[in-house]
Amino acid sequence: MTPIEIKRGDVVLVAFPFVSESGPSLKRRPAVVIQSDRYNRRRAAVVLAAITSSQKQGELQCKVLVARDSPAGQQAGLRADSVVDCQTVITLPRTELVAKIGTFPSDVLAQIDRALENALGLRGAPPKPSRKTPG
Repeated sequence: MTPIEIKRGDVVLVAFPFVSESGPSLKRRPAVVIQSDRYNRRRAAVVLAAITSSQKQGELQCKVLVARDSPAGQQAGLRADSVVDCQTVITLPRTELVAKIGTFPSDVLAQIDRALENALGLRGAPPKPSRKTPG
């Protein structure tokens, strides 16, 4: 099977690992490619953020809301009002990508970048003090 050509910001369908009370399973879900295009061209794996229709508020600074009927939702191929959950990030083999269904525009991708920074503590976190060894 030939891997799907992807770019950062593409929305793809994947068999996403899902854990519930009844145990682990796979569900076909949309996800957004968050890996850089440099690595998209060279690696056999791809880094994705989950997209869900669950509107649970939770950690809003780590999520991006996208309405299905908005221009961004239509361009992304979303079938429901959705949330990009930047706390749910996964690396999968490219062969696990089922189909590309759309692409997020650059303004939504910028929101995803900010949500990833918040989720991963990449910006604004105070540096840890260094320990000096007595000596």
